[in-house]
Amino acid sequence: MKTVVDNIHEEEHEAIDISRFDLSTVVGRKVTIYSKQFKGKPLESRVIVAGNNTITIDRSGAAGLVDSLVHNQQVTVNLEYRGEQISIVGTLKRTGTSGCKIIFDDKVVPLSRRRFPRVYVSRPVRLAALPSQSISPKGLSRLRWMATSTINLSGGGTLIRFSSYLEPPTYLCMSIDLTEIPFPRLVVGQVRHCASLGSGSGYHIGIKFIPREERVKHLSNGSIRSLPMSVFEYDEVQRCLLSKRLLTWIENNKEKETRM
Repeated sequence: MKTVVDNIHEEEHEAIDISRFDLSTVVGRKVTIYSKQFKGKPLESRVIVAGNNTITIDRSGAAGLVDSLVHNQQVTVNLEYRGEQISIVGTLKRTGTSGCKIIFDDKVVPLSRRRFPRVYVSRPVRLAALPSQSISPKGLSRLRWMATSTINLSGGGTLIRFSSYLEPPTYLCMSIDLTEIPFPRLVVGQVRHCASLGSGSGYHIGIKFIPREERVKHLSNGSIRSLPMSVFEYDEVQRCLLSKRLLTWIENNKEKETRM
């Protein structure tokens, strides 16, 4: 069964004009707010008023932390709309004594629409955060590698469970132990979303795989030159093939289980 965090993050969402949404239907619903003021700490509250491109949330939410949000800052709001999880960026405005108004941008991102469908598969992962500055060949060997596992996987990226918060858009060098179908030994990933599981249970982290064709959009020329070429073997063709192979592999396994 899919959960909200399973649908958080994907690089290939189609943004929809906010005018197509009737936000009055979300009054009383839970929302999750992400802000730079409280990095790595999602704040939960409820919608008390909504209309057009604005909502007003309960300032007492998240044990009072919502009331500490600074006026006129940009925030991202995740909420459920007619059974689908959506994400909207907006500007928070302090109003009166009981609410915080959020004025949304023009576009809404439906979090569950994916170009690359995910399959639920757990495989060992080793990852290391890449420095924000250029990497020296000697520095590459000194990267701190950490172990975890995938929750789901597609040609476009993966969802992992991790013990520590990783700040978007941190870049990672990743090795995924996927022996059932062809997959590069190393790939570069970008953290797109990091959601707390609460009660010290760690985080769900959404990661986008960076194909070779997009590397210059994400990494400096110095970093590209210092990383091994094998990191950039993953390209658009492999990205599409991996998704198809994963779906075929899952379907074949289902057929085998049915025959047993």
